Amino acid sequence: MRLPCLATLSRTFAPPLLAAGRFAVGTRAIATLAAVTLAGAGVAQARDLPPPDLSQPHSVQSSMVLDGRFVHNVGELQVNITNWGLIGSFPGAALDMSDAPSAQWPAASGVEYLYAGGIWVAGKVWGIPHVSTAYPDRELLPGPRATDTVYRSFAGAPGSLRSPAFGVDDDGDGAVDEDPLNGLDDDGDGSVDEDFAATSDQMFRCVYRDDYEESLIVSPDHHPLGVEIVQESYQWENDRVDDFVGLEYTVINVGRELLTGVYLGFYADPDVASRSASRGYLDDVVDHLDMLACYDRRPYSLPIPLMMGIAYDKDGDEHTDTPAPGHFGVMLLGYETDGTWATAPGLVYLLSWNSFAGNAPFSEGGEPVNDDQRYLLMSTPGVDEVTDREADYRMLLSTGPFLLAPGDSAVVRFALVAGEGREGLLENATQARLAYDGVWYDLDQNENTGVDCKETMLYNPDEGIVWFDPCNPFADPLILGKGEKAWVNADCLWEARVNATCFNLLYWCTGENGRESPVGWLSNSPPPPPNLRIWPAEGQNVLFWDDFSEHVPDALDRVYDFEGYRIWRADNWLRPPGTSAANGPPKDLWMVLDEFDIANEFGHDTGFGALRYHPNVDANLVAWYSERLLADPDIETALDHLPPSGYAIAEADTAIILARYQLGMPGGKVYYSYADPRVRLGMPYFYSVTAFDHELRYDGEGHVIGYGPGLIGDPANGFAFSIPQSASQPAWDYDENEVYVVPNPATRESMAPWTLFPNNEDPTGLKVEFRHLPAALCRIRIYTLAGDLVQTLTHDARSANQTGNYASTGTLAWNLTTRNGQDVASGVYLFALEAEGFPKKVGRFTVIR
Repeated sequence: MRLPCLATLSRTFAPPLLAAGRFAVGTRAIATLAAVTLAGAGVAQARDLPPPDLSQPHSVQSSMVLDGRFVHNVGELQVNITNWGLIGSFPGAALDMSDAPSAQWPAASGVEYLYAGGIWVAGKVWGIPHVSTAYPDRELLPGPRATDTVYRSFAGAPGSLRSPAFGVDDDGDGAVDEDPLNGLDDDGDGSVDEDFAATSDQMFRCVYRDDYEESLIVSPDHHPLGVEIVQESYQWENDRVDDFVGLEYTVINVGRELLTGVYLGFYADPDVASRSASRGYLDDVVDHLDMLACYDRRPYSLPIPLMMGIAYDKDGDEHTDTPAPGHFGVMLLGYETDGTWATAPGLVYLLSWNSFAGNAPFSEGGEPVNDDQRYLLMSTPGVDEVTDREADYRMLLSTGPFLLAPGDSAVVRFALVAGEGREGLLENATQARLAYDGVWYDLDQNENTGVDCKETMLYNPDEGIVWFDPCNPFADPLILGKGEKAWVNADCLWEARVNATCFNLLYWCTGENGRESPVGWLSNSPPPPPNLRIWPAEGQNVLFWDDFSEHVPDALDRVYDFEGYRIWRADNWLRPPGTSAANGPPKDLWMVLDEFDIANEFGHDTGFGALRYHPNVDANLVAWYSERLLADPDIETALDHLPPSGYAIAEADTAIILARYQLGMPGGKVYYSYADPRVRLGMPYFYSVTAFDHELRYDGEGHVIGYGPGLIGDPANGFAFSIPQSASQPAWDYDENEVYVVPNPATRESMAPWTLFPNNEDPTGLKVEFRHLPAALCRIRIYTLAGDLVQTLTHDARSANQTGNYASTGTLAWNLTTRNGQDVASGVYLFALEAEGFPKKVGRFTVIR
């Protein structure tokens, strides 16, 4: 790989009307841009944009995702996603989502690179410009239904196999990808989301619009364009491709008016600083990049267009305890519209890049605050002047124009990228571009197409099409009649420029060897992780997982190449600012506990015999369901065929899975378990079971002759969190002397091993634990020695009596705050434990601040 690029191509900022024979607008019209001189970059004066008011009541409030529970966390760049266009979490604000990573890099470091950002859509209705924004104005909203939320999936999930590259029909109904990931039964077959295409190791999808009435309540001056936006975001787990998040926006004209002069953009408020650094974002610097890198992949050097806005801390805060050495980029990858041909990289233009700092008015280079100003910037070709002045910056990227008639759509794709310094950013941006470009396939199964660099099919459903070959101006035009097809090289000028720039010794082109169709967002990945759960018990954590990983084909070649499992653990986690148990620990805390692989003469050949877990399910119930499955193979859960009286639904569902496995039917599973006895009560632990694959080795005739090492899953994908608990005490074996408080005395030093950094939900990060509580509904009252009530706590362990599982239900944690929300003072405290059927227990403990 050669970075930075061998040559930088100067861009002419003009309407993307290209000699290659296609427009970047729809086929109905061409929008013309007027050259407008931009004002300067503004005064470098700090200006904090407050987060939007998210408390206003309206009907869609209940469906808005406001709590930060959807975070891309399988890679090193952790990003919060919402279902109303906002990307980020407003770090430091008093919002539920603000504890979630905004654009934290590396993962779990507490160093953020984005305050907030989101898509902007600009267009004209009857010649009047309007702009709908996700941030800083809240003009995009989800629908009012509970299903109008964010959906998550991953490549290989049930119903998610990728097409059209492989023509996958998950549900066998003859249609492909007819049931998008939205929580609805789109095809009316009684099932939900059973046939859709998933991308990457972690995918989020949501839908929102700009024309709900509530938008006018929140933004009274807002004039909707009448657009619906389908937002998808992607992240991968492998080290090579885990430093970026891909963003794909499909903008659909759902209104009745023609939208002309449509521009699509991304607005970002980058704040580069550790969460613990006070106002650390004031010394940021921004820049833009529009270049061509040459990636060495023999026998060619592949062209890598890099178009992005960049933000970084000027000195990297290197002289502080919380350095922020990374560079952060918002990168334009590509776009396409209804009625256009395949988009080649060279036909994608970053139309404009603008930056803003301080409170200067728009006329003096300040931020646009109304639709006219925003449309002017998004539609005007050019870039702002770059300075090394430190400030709190915002920036805006845009591309276009497009034309959207009612029902038409346009797709724009961005990536958020982070890296170590400028060189690291360019390298990771290159990997983002390679993942976006994907792989070329022969989708039409015709070796005569996708040859001689002809990658684009012209098809005329109605009127005649005249094609002028951009590579040969002396050739006669190609005229297609109704219903005729022809293959052409639509990106030959781009190919010529690339070969000249990258000094390719052999001519590089798209559309060769019969592969005429690029399938984007494809990257090689290991098998997805299995479904994992943890049973925290006194003295050990027990892991349980299924064999899901063994039955997912490789995303690129569709080969089943599963090889084995690797078991990981992470401890000594302190919950740095902006992190949580839901988003995992930093990479350097993970360690390998064990590894098992199948017996195939490669690797350790340990086999899985030592891991096999046999659920304690009544054999009669398994046999009962075996008979019913033979009569009705479509039984999926116990709700489809209720078990006999005396059996629980959960037990019946397990019996169905075991019966399916014994019968060799789809849906049957094998279960595994692994016990980790090296744990301490009350301490936080992360566990992950990842899968790894092998690569087949072939001889000259294509026969398999052996195996080689493959890809190993990253523990950040599919982890689980556990705090081992003490056992509860049943009434028949109760000893009140076993009930105690830990640590006692409670000091900063004695609580240090499990002290976590405070957050909104846990404002102290401290705790003491009451252990070996009764297996009952318990109430603990805490008093001062003077008899003043400090706090009342409840603990319900009655389920232990129903399940017989007393091993992990006897602990209750207290965060050392009073019932008024204040920190308790140093002193000696009494506790009184009351539980029905148990004698009252009184004890004491000491707190030393």
